[in-house]
Amino acid sequence: MRIISGAVCAVAACLVAALTGCGGGGGEAAQHAALDAGRLKVLLGGIDDLPQGFSDHQRERWRPPFRAKSDACRALFDAAAGRPPTRDLVAGTATTYEGQHVGETAAVGLAVYGDNAAGGVLDRLERAMRSCRVAAAGGAGKGDRLRASRLRIKGVGDGVEARRFKGRVGGYPYEMHLVVARQGGALITLVHGGVASPDVKGTAALARVLAGRVSTLDL
Repeated sequence: MRIISGAVCAVAACLVAALTGCGGGGGEAAQHAALDAGRLKVLLGGIDDLPQGFSDHQRERWRPPFRAKSDACRALFDAAAGRPPTRDLVAGTATTYEGQHVGETAAVGLAVYGDNAAGGVLDRLERAMRSCRVAAAGGAGKGDRLRASRLRIKGVGDGVEARRFKGRVGGYPYEMHLVVARQGGALITLVHGGVASPDVKGTAALARVLAGRVSTLDL
């Protein structure tokens, strides 16, 4: 399988060095961060048991359909695009799987946190979900707008929250499911969307597969 995944090794290493300070300890932490980022990249690139409807052909990290003007909505989109909250971040990576329908994609952001911080980051993104009731593009004349509603997904990791975003992007109908889940010290952000309405069962199945894969890591 060809792996086309956007790891953030250098960024993660710099973040860890900044958090741990200078000196030999910082260098060791940076090496650990780079190693973890490489493991995460391999983890997302080697999934043989993808749910039906998803292709193992991968693309680079997801680009949100528009830049949301709300800080809360933007934080959610950024996490799925491989730009998660950076405090206590150790390593991360992101990729996008193709779906069976035209324009259908499943974007995955995976971030590992130290100092038992993953639970706090999940809480932060859950608050962002509650605040992001409408995701809309900024600027006059922008018609991109997605309204959020609750999406029930169970049995994923150590905690999960999900929303359905539905509306219009670029003048066309658009829907996406956004799932944030914690698995141990890792945070998984999944966006499954497209012009055709994505299947909720497919979203849930992929989220469970990802959480199961992450659970095999020694985090």
